Amino acid sequence: MTGNNILDEIEIVVLGENACTDNQIPKRDKFYLIKIGKNKIGVQSPITGQEILIAANLDPSEYILKQKLNEGWINLEPEQIIDLAQPGIERFKSSPKTEILIIVNGREKFISTKELSFSEIVSLAFDNPPTGENICFTATYRKGNSQKPEGTLIEGDSIKIKRGMIFNVTATDKS
Repeated sequence: MTGNNILDEIEIVVLGENACTDNQIPKRDKFYLIKIGKNKIGVQSPITGQEILIAANLDPSEYILKQKLNEGWINLEPEQIIDLAQPGIERFKSSPKTEILIIVNGREKFISTKELSFSEIVSLAFDNPPTGENICFTATYRKGNSQKPEGTLIEGDSIKIKRGMIFNVTATDKS
């Protein structure tokens, strides 16, 4: 955000579609930069709570959107319309509706957070993880979000969780 009471906005003019036609150049679309958790996204106003969750790459069936107002954080209904052009800075956060079912090393695990670190995934995989200075862990996942549905995690990584994600964690001895 650029100022204490100013909402950042990005103006986009679409010229290419009408440059070689008799159509008039369209008016500028206004995008507002909002923050959900650590992520900043550009959205148009007015917008619904469900559309904000989708723009933040979160499944509206799994997450609740909250907005900070003077009286504190309030839950927004999925179809509730939010007018970002109103004065003030809009602050949003999301939280899982319920515990999310994931599979770790073939076992069902229920979690209540929307993001897990590599070390948290290792802890879910092993009741008593192997120890030793030569032990290292590898974590792979499938059925992730649409931007990266599968991949590998290393120490220090974290990942957004989606219902039904599958994790496989192995421990190896480097010796």
